[in-house]
Amino acid sequence: MSVPEDSLLKFEIPEIIYGLGSLSQIGLSAKRLGGERILLVTDPGLFAAGWVDESVKYLREENLQYVVYDNVVTNPRDFQVEEGVQLYRQKKCDVIVAVGGGSPIDTAKGIGILASNHGRIHEYEGCNLITQPIPPLVCAPSTAGTGADVSQFTVITNKRANVKMTILSRAITPDITLVDPRLLKTKSSELIAATGMDALTHAIEAYVSSLSWPMTDPHAIHAIELVGEHLVNAAQTKDMKALEGMSIACLEAGMAFSNAILGAVHALAHPLGGFYDIHHGLANSLLLPVVVQQNMEHALPKFARIARALGAETRDKSIDAVAQQVPGQLQDLITKLGLPTRLSQVGVDEADIPRLAQMAENDICMLTNPHCYMKAEIESMYRDVL
Repeated sequence: MSVPEDSLLKFEIPEIIYGLGSLSQIGLSAKRLGGERILLVTDPGLFAAGWVDESVKYLREENLQYVVYDNVVTNPRDFQVEEGVQLYRQKKCDVIVAVGGGSPIDTAKGIGILASNHGRIHEYEGCNLITQPIPPLVCAPSTAGTGADVSQFTVITNKRANVKMTILSRAITPDITLVDPRLLKTKSSELIAATGMDALTHAIEAYVSSLSWPMTDPHAIHAIELVGEHLVNAAQTKDMKALEGMSIACLEAGMAFSNAILGAVHALAHPLGGFYDIHHGLANSLLLPVVVQQNMEHALPKFARIARALGAETRDKSIDAVAQQVPGQLQDLITKLGLPTRLSQVGVDEADIPRLAQMAENDICMLTNPHCYMKAEIESMYRDVL
């Protein structure tokens, strides 16, 4: 009996090695995947923090040759992917290792796509356009937010057009991720806050996604609970227990959104990152409350459950009354974190809103939002937080 592909549900994640000191497994992990010559993708901040030197030590212990590519910035560019794949080919590498946040990991995925599939990265924008498996990929995330180390997404900026290209394919799910909460200790409080809001956005959007299902929902709701419990403390004190809680929150949110996909927050955030180079987590934080308010009527019982996960008072309240607490809960959290609350604070110009809205309307993430918004509605949401 032949079963149609679109009638099946899949839940795909990498092998996960979690715990303090798990970075020590990076050389062995690359070797287990058949690696002899490693392309290590990272950024200058990871060098300064000492994590690249530690990673290289573990590669050397396994007698692996390596070359480092670190010309990576926030919202990684298409030309950086092309530089990286040239180095991969020149050095005849066979495994890619990414140490860093979402930018190095997304860059590493882009390099892998071109290493196996050739052409330009722009050709793979969209869903399931990658035909050949990428080289083996090991990730060691240094932030608790992006979920790139467990997801089938990569987002690369088309620098000429100043737009973000979302690439979605199971072919780019990493093989192994090493989640070592120690790496969070060297991040600024502002970055911990912004990436934590990214994780929260992933979890909320996965939970209300039109593709959510019983394998993704428990991870999403537990991630929301963990963010509510740990993010403020993690950002303000860098307490290790709080950082470990955020590491698990990011991991579970990533597992959820990779398999349930995302929604309108990401659709609206991607143009901000491409056009203004705003940090992705910050863009999500700015937009999350207004999009949640608009989505409310389309997933009311689930937003009530989100409210409870964030600690809302529910006694003697209707589902509607409980759910309506979520936007306020989010605003309170953002205020405690000291993050901006208006788009104008990060340089967004009202004159650009029609163009931003057009890009958001066409973003792949809009497809799985509980309601599909038109351009005029998207413009209104941008203006509500301008």
